[in-house]
Amino acid sequence: MVSLNTPNRTAFGGRYEVIERAGAGGMAEVYRARDELLGREVAVKVLSERFSRDRAFVERFRREAQAVANLNHPNIVSLYDFGSDDSTYYIVMEYIDGRALEDIVRDDGPLLPERAAEIAGDVARALQRAHKAGLIHRDIKPSNIMMTSSGEVKVTDFGIVRALSNDGEQTMTQAGMVIGTAAYLSPEQAQGKTLDARSDVYSLGVVLYEVLTGGAPFKGDTPLSVAYKHVREDAPPPSSINPDVPEGLDAIVMKAMAKNPDNRYGSAAEMAEDLDRFRAGHKVHATPLLATSAATVVSAPRGDTEVLPAGAPLEPRPGSRRAGLYVAAALVGLALIALLAYLLSSNFFDGGGGGGAPQVRVPGVVGLDVDQARANLQDFRLESSVEKTTNEAPAGEVISQDPEGGTRVERGFTVALTVSRGPTPSNVPELVGLTQEDAEAALEGEGLVLGDTTDEPSEEFDEGIVSDQSLDPGEEVEEGSAVDVTVSSGSALVPVPGVEGLPEADAVADIRGAGLAPSVERVSDDDIAPGTVISQSPGEGQEVESGSTVTIEVSTGPEENPIPAPSATSDEGEALRSLIGEDGDEVEAALEGEGIAVEQVDAEQGACTGPPGTICSQEPAPGTIVTEGDTVTIFVRPRGPPEEGD
Repeated sequence: MVSLNTPNRTAFGGRYEVIERAGAGGMAEVYRARDELLGREVAVKVLSERFSRDRAFVERFRREAQAVANLNHPNIVSLYDFGSDDSTYYIVMEYIDGRALEDIVRDDGPLLPERAAEIAGDVARALQRAHKAGLIHRDIKPSNIMMTSSGEVKVTDFGIVRALSNDGEQTMTQAGMVIGTAAYLSPEQAQGKTLDARSDVYSLGVVLYEVLTGGAPFKGDTPLSVAYKHVREDAPPPSSINPDVPEGLDAIVMKAMAKNPDNRYGSAAEMAEDLDRFRAGHKVHATPLLATSAATVVSAPRGDTEVLPAGAPLEPRPGSRRAGLYVAAALVGLALIALLAYLLSSNFFDGGGGGGAPQVRVPGVVGLDVDQARANLQDFRLESSVEKTTNEAPAGEVISQDPEGGTRVERGFTVALTVSRGPTPSNVPELVGLTQEDAEAALEGEGLVLGDTTDEPSEEFDEGIVSDQSLDPGEEVEEGSAVDVTVSSGSALVPVPGVEGLPEADAVADIRGAGLAPSVERVSDDDIAPGTVISQSPGEGQEVESGSTVTIEVSTGPEENPIPAPSATSDEGEALRSLIGEDGDEVEAALEGEGIAVEQVDAEQGACTGPPGTICSQEPAPGTIVTEGDTVTIFVRPRGPPEEGD
């Protein structure tokens, strides 16, 4: 096997042809490659040797790769395949033609707040999809967020970090795994505590902070010093670094980065919803930041301002007593005006004939059905507007109002109601190719249940593997919906064709045509012409499972004739023996040494089962007399990449 670190590796799994090395990290190297089977570009991530030697890690990684492969979401990089070459393990992913968010911020500087909120919202929705499937990313950072050339957001590196920290086995002392991304660690992750989805919410808050300001909130000389700051220090709000950051987005970032997980958004979906509110110009649910200090401003009276010299006594000037009376009278007048304004704004004149507009207290309607809530508001002569959003609350329930209950407003004021559309629809996972047990687990991860199970024969899938499902992958359905599956009961029985006495090429074609796999054994026989089938097993008419192997014995002619070319020394020439199964290059050299021209032609795919370079058929047929100067055509299995399944 070619070493992982040598530049001359050409393919993985005999299928993924390397185009170029795309990058490397602490755990793996990434190659840009071409899937020769499907004709598309892919990214191949190859585990470094130190991880490949850990069998327990490799098994966890395999399980996580299988789980991530079922994460069908437009903002998650698709995972196509998992495989190994000897002791090297790799995963095959969707290839992204674009740039990492890390490179964009580094090269272009902070993004506009609206664009930053849009990107963070897409990442939050991708995380919510993973969290519903029971996966925590644990390594959200700008380098794991890709922007395609068309502006789409793609989150990558799912599953690897989950396998790393499975069951809490990894700690911060393992450099290159957790410490390598200390700038984005949640406080509980930095302390080695048990994590949940809110840890990813914190990391996304840090990413949004960096996208808005151009730098991470905490910096230090070592990863440990940065991790300590995540645990102990509060970050300054983004607006203190970039004044263009609006108040609402400031609040979202700081809520996501709360030290206590209970003070963060309860889920990535909640954060996405608040980001959507900000982008729509609505009031966000995150509490706005309060100023740390305030200055008292006193207006100076009109006229010249006199500056007293230092140490001057504060003695009254002539006429200051009269001026004091004027000031006192003015203050009394202001107090009367303030009292009048209070009375006008209170229920003192409510409904009366005074000049102030009548005011009422807004009733609290959160938790009511929207129709009942609007009726209550109407009873208080208030208008209402409705905005619907996805929420865990039942559909039609008011989940927030603006202004809040108890606030005084003028009659006719419009109260904005936020109403639940109901829980987020569940996405049907891809079940085809899974065992029934794994399919049931995948459905449970989406809040769905396994419905009716039907057993049917299948030539494509092994026994016990799901071959079909009633709902398409990615389809949105209500939580708790049932998905029916069809499970393969194995291949159907097929009769074995009779091929004894046929030329090898015809026999192989008949066996393949019956859905069976030919296996050729060559034996010498003085009485049977070379290239002819002597016997077969199983016999003609016997019923076997589709895909079963049929072994045929093919004559190579007399045993004492080992030379693959005639001896063209006589005028009559000699009979051409069967060349089938021989190496094409060796036969060509032998025949041309006897003065017979040879033309090699690529045989059709599936013409024979020998290794590449093997002769599948020949012209003229075995037994034909050839002499010096004649031409023999040999049909050779191509020497290109091995076919799938070889």
